[in-house]
Amino acid sequence: MRDNFFVRSGKLALDFVFSALLGFVAGGICGAIILSFNVFIGQSQTTGMHFGDWNAAVLWVGSVYGGIFGMLSTPVAYVLLFRKIGFQRTLCPALFGTLAGGLMGAVHSPALAVLFGIVGFFIGVYWATAKHSACPL
Repeated sequence: MRDNFFVRSGKLALDFVFSALLGFVAGGICGAIILSFNVFIGQSQTTGMHFGDWNAAVLWVGSVYGGIFGMLSTPVAYVLLFRKIGFQRTLCPALFGTLAGGLMGAVHSPALAVLFGIVGFFIGVYWATAKHSACPL
């Protein structure tokens, strides 16, 4: 028996919510790593931290910003790109793209780290969708 409209809509809604939660957690982890790198290289002018001023608050601030951007970006990518191939195949490329883009942008400023991290995320997800790569986890 084929699923009716309400069952398909319910599954899509649950996947959308799950993608937002996954984006919040993964974005928070990536944000904490990227902002910590910003502080270690002395490029965190907007946070008031300077080279060598790292403390646990940097992790909190980075995870909040990363979580918010991840929570907003992941559902968009889910609907546009990886709904057909699933989360498992896009997880590693998305994390790698986010970290690579964010760390490259962090060399200049925290604002570019955010922008490049989001762009890197979408490039990683697009690459995974195009290549159907699998996560070795």
